[in-house]
Amino acid sequence: MTDATHFLKLRNVSLLLKESKRGYTMKHVSKGLVGWVAAVVVALGAGVVLGRWAFMPPAADNKALTPATVTVTEMTVGQSTPVAVSAEWTMAPLGIGASEGTLTSLKVATGDTVKAGQIIYTVDLRPVTVAQGEVPAFRDLEQGDSGADVAQLQEMLIAKDLYHGTADGYFSRPTLSAVSAWHKSMGIEQDGIVHAGDIVYAEHLPSRVLIADDIAVGTRIHPGDPVLKALIGTPRFIAVSYSGNAVDTSLPIEVTFNGEPVTAIVAESNDDGGGNTLMDLTREDGSPLCADACDDVPLSSQEAVYPARQIMVPPVTGPGVPAAAVQLDAQGSAFVVDQNGTSIPVTILGQGQGSAVLEGVEVGQIVVLPNSDGEGS
Repeated sequence: MTDATHFLKLRNVSLLLKESKRGYTMKHVSKGLVGWVAAVVVALGAGVVLGRWAFMPPAADNKALTPATVTVTEMTVGQSTPVAVSAEWTMAPLGIGASEGTLTSLKVATGDTVKAGQIIYTVDLRPVTVAQGEVPAFRDLEQGDSGADVAQLQEMLIAKDLYHGTADGYFSRPTLSAVSAWHKSMGIEQDGIVHAGDIVYAEHLPSRVLIADDIAVGTRIHPGDPVLKALIGTPRFIAVSYSGNAVDTSLPIEVTFNGEPVTAIVAESNDDGGGNTLMDLTREDGSPLCADACDDVPLSSQEAVYPARQIMVPPVTGPGVPAAAVQLDAQGSAFVVDQNGTSIPVTILGQGQGSAVLEGVEVGQIVVLPNSDGEGS
C-alpha cells in the first residue's frame, strides 16, 4: 500500500467519525427540544384549568333556608319612665330654752318622739322638761304670778295628773302644791319656784326630734340655743324632673314605699332655677304619701330615697311576642304569620320593651319572624 492510498483511507475514516458525531448531537438536541415543548404545553394546560377553576362561581346550595320562629308566651308589657323621688322633713327648733350652763346629759336621741311633761336633757344636772305652749319661758314663776306662761305650766301639770284645777293662768296655792310634787318626782329642791330654764315650750307635741347640729354632752348652753329640733308635720315627698327627661305632671307616679306601690299625683310643681322641675307628691285623695307610717321615713333626705316610675302606658298581660314578629298589611291591620305561612289577624293590646301583647294568638303558638334567615329559634 502506497502512502497516498493510506492517506485517503485515513481521511475517509475521519469524515465518517465527524458525520457520526454530528448525527448523534442533532439527535439529542431534537429530543431535548421535544421534551421542553411538551412541558410548556402541559404547564399552559394546567394554568388554563386552574384559572378556570379559580374564577368559576361556587355551586349553589339548593338547601332551603328555614325562617326564624318564636313561641308565643305569657308576658306583661307597658311603658314607664323612672322618676327620682325623695322625702324631706320640715324642721324647727323644739322651743326656745332659757337655760344657762353645761349640757350634762341628753335624755332623747335623734328620731325619738317626745311628749308633754317629758325630761329631754339636763343642764348643770338640773332636768329640763318639754311642755306644750306658744309662749317661750322667759321668767321664773312662783306663787302669785299670772299670765299665759302660768296657764301653760298648769296644763303640763294637769297632763301629768299633778294639778286638778283649771288652767286659769294664776299661780295659786293648789298650783304651788302641784309644782312641789313635780319637783319631788324629779329629785330636785322643792322650793316652789319654776325656773325659766326648767321648761322648754313647743308648739306641737308629741313630736319627733333630732339633736341639733354641734350639740353634745359637755356643750355650753346659753339662753335661746336650740338643743333639739322638731319635725314639723309630715315629710314632703318630692319628685324631680330633670332637664331633658321631662315628667308629665298630669300623669300619676307610682312610688314604692315600705315595699308597697303607692299611686301619687303631682299636687304642685316648681322650677328650681336650673331647668329642673320639683314636684310635690301626695296620694290621690290629697293625704300624705306615707299615710300613717310617716315615722318610717328617715330623717336624712340622702337616706329617704324611694324607687318610683311614671306609667306612660298602663301594663297589659297576655299572649305576647317580640314586636318584630308583628306585621302590618296595606290597610294598617296587624297580623302574624305561623310556621305554615298562614297570616293570622291580631289586635295589639299593649306594647313596650320591644314586645307586644296580642289578641288573636294563644300561648305556645309558633309564629315566624319576617325577613329572617337561618335555622328556626
